[in-house]
Amino acid sequence: MYKTIPITKARINLGAVVKKVNLSKEPIILNKDGYPVAAIIDVEKLEDLIDTNELSQEKNANNEFVEWDKLKQDYDV
Repeated sequence: MYKTIPITKARINLGAVVKKVNLSKEPIILNKDGYPVAAIIDVEKLEDLIDTNELSQEKNANNEFVEWDKLKQDYDV
């Protein structure tokens, strides 16, 4: 489980929170009124997530295209 802290505490100690995330490479979840509202994440992990998401979207787009071609063949469209 990821560490969570109140958003007000993160605001007061922002430099230390960012340093901790950068060194540990583990995100910190920010809570407001006991509910998670945001996260501070290392930029390298963020870039990895973006790359993974883009690859996933490309894969899905390719799969949909293949499926559509198959449907056209199956139904003589």
